[in-house]
Amino acid sequence: MKNLILLISLLSLPLCFYAQKEKSVTLNKTTKEELQLTVYEKDSTANAVVLYEHANVYVDEKNDYNFRTDHYKRIKIFNNAATDQTTVTIKLYGKRKAEAIKAITYNLQGESIKKTHLLDTQVFENQVSENLKEITFTLPNTSNGCVIEYVYSFITPYLELQDWYFQSDIPKMKSEYTSTIPGNWRYSTRIIGFKKLDKQDSSVKKGCFHVPGVRIDGDCLVSEYGMNDIPAFKEEKYMLAKKNFLSRLAFEIISFTGTDGNTKKYTKKWKDADKTLKNLFLDKQTSKKSYFKNKLPLKLATISDPLEKAKAAYYHIQERMNWNDRYWTSKDLKVKKAYEEKKGSVDAINLILYNSLRALEIESYVVALSTRNNGMPTKLHPVVDDFNYVIVKAIINGETFFLDASDKFLPFGEVPLRCLNGDVRVLDFKEGSYWEAIKPRFKTSLRTQIQLEFNEENQLTGSLIVAKKGHFALNERTALQAKTKDEFLDEFETEHPNIEVENVTTDGLDNNDKSLKSIYKIGLDVTNTEDIIRFNPFIYERMSINPFKLKERNYPVDFGYSRYTTQMTSIKIPEGYTVKSLPKNTGLSLPLKGGSYILKVSNTGNKINLLSRLNITKKIYTSEEYYYLKEFFNQIITSQKSLIVLEKK
Repeated sequence: MKNLILLISLLSLPLCFYAQKEKSVTLNKTTKEELQLTVYEKDSTANAVVLYEHANVYVDEKNDYNFRTDHYKRIKIFNNAATDQTTVTIKLYGKRKAEAIKAITYNLQGESIKKTHLLDTQVFENQVSENLKEITFTLPNTSNGCVIEYVYSFITPYLELQDWYFQSDIPKMKSEYTSTIPGNWRYSTRIIGFKKLDKQDSSVKKGCFHVPGVRIDGDCLVSEYGMNDIPAFKEEKYMLAKKNFLSRLAFEIISFTGTDGNTKKYTKKWKDADKTLKNLFLDKQTSKKSYFKNKLPLKLATISDPLEKAKAAYYHIQERMNWNDRYWTSKDLKVKKAYEEKKGSVDAINLILYNSLRALEIESYVVALSTRNNGMPTKLHPVVDDFNYVIVKAIINGETFFLDASDKFLPFGEVPLRCLNGDVRVLDFKEGSYWEAIKPRFKTSLRTQIQLEFNEENQLTGSLIVAKKGHFALNERTALQAKTKDEFLDEFETEHPNIEVENVTTDGLDNNDKSLKSIYKIGLDVTNTEDIIRFNPFIYERMSINPFKLKERNYPVDFGYSRYTTQMTSIKIPEGYTVKSLPKNTGLSLPLKGGSYILKVSNTGNKINLLSRLNITKKIYTSEEYYYLKEFFNQIITSQKSLIVLEKK
């Protein structure tokens, strides 16, 4: 990741701008050679490829001197799987608008190129909400092998520059971005992603704007960026939000100098951001401890032990409040109202917890974070909009606890997976906020015990005992409360088609602090001939599909938390049979103590015993470790394909 600062300190009183449209791209660029393409050589699996795209940003004097971005894109469509590329949606928030929409579809008919133009009646506008409007159009007459081409202009009255994404879900041959910024604007520019720029130029354009009554014309900074041969971004399991890794330009305004010569600074220090977070993000709801001191159950105040008192308050709020599936209330956040109605967003529930803990004299702080699907917050400077979630930090007897009361199945001191997204911002409104790492508090583990024997029909029957802790238990509790027992068993048997469940009992479902234990009475289908019995002993949670399939992954593998699984299986050999073959003992390990897998198999008397243990000891694996992780899982899959074969004596 690279950070650039655009320093523009030229004239600061622009009123009339000379046109900068000459760098915008017009239609009718498609060639016969492009139409004759049948495959993209650098990615033969691609359903489409961007042949060229460009954005040109400048100040448009015809639109009240607003920022205007002229967009151009040309895409080759190889097959019907790329139909999503033929529909374009432009999202317009607030007073932003789009105009000058034009598009052409090109098809090859013999030696001739047929053009089909987009009609004005084929452009649709939809008012999604009070502040969001969508412009949508679909390219006409598209077919396999066609090329589509379109242009439109995005106009904003705000002092903003939209991020420019070089990378997307399909490969691109060439992507370029040009901006012409007058001297009274100052922006920071960050280059995000793992691909390097192929083009990065800047120059000063003399006389790009003119101030009436002033002899000297103002200057602008012209910046040009470009990338070639950009691979498609391919998503895979165990990753954070893909916008963290997509190659792109990200902009943020630093300051603006108006026609009166005064400069307004937009990039603030964290001390200023704390006030913004308190007043806007938290809607001034951090000073309500007096209200909750009178509203909380009286028995809480009588608990002398601080930890037990904090737990009691946490469980009271967790039980009382119901989450409405929203993270952040953008405005009109009222914790008193939410408490009375017993329902609210994450920020409302956790601010109720924060105020309640303070009312009970428990040292507590509001914590702002960005969830895993929202992207990593920048630490270079305060960006309040990066945050979308609130939890609580409590310090009790010198020990730190991170708390989220919005999830009814979280034990005290644990946070959900969605919150495990790097460092969080602890908001100390007196001493100043700071970054702090957040980690799972409890070990996540799965322990399985299986006892099997053959009945008179030589079919396996027995018991399956599954004990889950940490996030595994949290996930199971969440799944159980959302389904009936029959629905849960149907789903279990679908996931484990070789197992038939006769009955199941569960222990620890109502106590989030305990492990969750399920005992299944099961039957198991096996391949049974007159003299041979074959079956796979890995009957529960057998690994059969490798989650890592990419040839190369340029972003980390993020499991969110380490995990440990152990399975012990005991199988009684039926009378009259002997062991012909068993799975082989296996031992695997990842570099740098990143994980291990063992399988031990033994045959003693009339019993076969298997012990398998898989430990993923790290939360994050770098892209350099990806090959080892991929091969590690491949070998586990191979190991768990092995069969036990019994033959008649």
